[in-house]
Amino acid sequence: MRPIATQQNADRYPLDELLAAPANVRLLRVLAEITSGPVNAPDAAQLSGLTLAGARRALQRLVKTGLVRRVGGSRSPLFELREEDPLTIKIRELFRCENERYRSFLERLKALFTGLPEVTVAWVDAAPEEAGKPFHIGILSDSRSLTYLGEQLRQRIGDIERDFDIVLEIHVYSRADAPKVDWDTVELLAGFPKSGLRPAAQTAVDQDDREVLLSVAIARLIDEDPGLLRRATRHLEQLLKTEQGPAVHDLREWQDILSIYSPQRIRDFIVSETPRAQRLRRSSPFFAVLSPGERNKLFDELETAS
Repeated sequence: MRPIATQQNADRYPLDELLAAPANVRLLRVLAEITSGPVNAPDAAQLSGLTLAGARRALQRLVKTGLVRRVGGSRSPLFELREEDPLTIKIRELFRCENERYRSFLERLKALFTGLPEVTVAWVDAAPEEAGKPFHIGILSDSRSLTYLGEQLRQRIGDIERDFDIVLEIHVYSRADAPKVDWDTVELLAGFPKSGLRPAAQTAVDQDDREVLLSVAIARLIDEDPGLLRRATRHLEQLLKTEQGPAVHDLREWQDILSIYSPQRIRDFIVSETPRAQRLRRSSPFFAVLSPGERNKLFDELETAS
């Protein structure tokens, strides 16, 4: 049975061709959202997760639509969106909205773990490759918390499942049965993986000492990149748009700190030993907004100090 009863005007409905295949969509995403200029076929293939042959075929299809053009020599051409085409602005906006939707989803997931000190580390265990499949979250906790932590989190995730029309599966592991995870590539939701998964006999510093070391390392990152303060501020704004329970007081206190204190004063505060600083370390907004490179640098420092 043919799925299409009648053909449509390709000039009147170009999105039929542009969005007709996943390869087209992946390459449009690369051109509109991931890169900042023309890209060749090998780089487009790598960035989109396509084979080189598949990327070349899809790029040629996109060129035929008129939204994408070839630039450069014929032997090694580059491809870019035609900025003068009215659809280009909307295509870029579409992929920006897609990215913002997912980042909002992750922020909601990260907020689940606020005020749960028994969660050592939480991560995206498996993301669905097909629409309608569950989204899996992995959690490492101490063995005493296994019996109730999963149920406690199940009570928190209903709003997220409803708002994003998605099924969330929670997997709570003890240190003994935790799966092997590639922390360099995984999406982290909460906690400190390398320190959390180290056997207890090898742990030379306790949780409080680890938090102090982490704060010192974050203070150095703030010196290197003051933009970390803006990232943390945006993170808090997203968290405070959702129900945070008892944790809301500490989060609002962090929001006040970031809006009132100077960068140097913030840096001094997070490494201080005052009771207030010690209390707020447990809800620090900085770790959640670190890039993978920044996060790995902190883990290495914790490993060296432990």
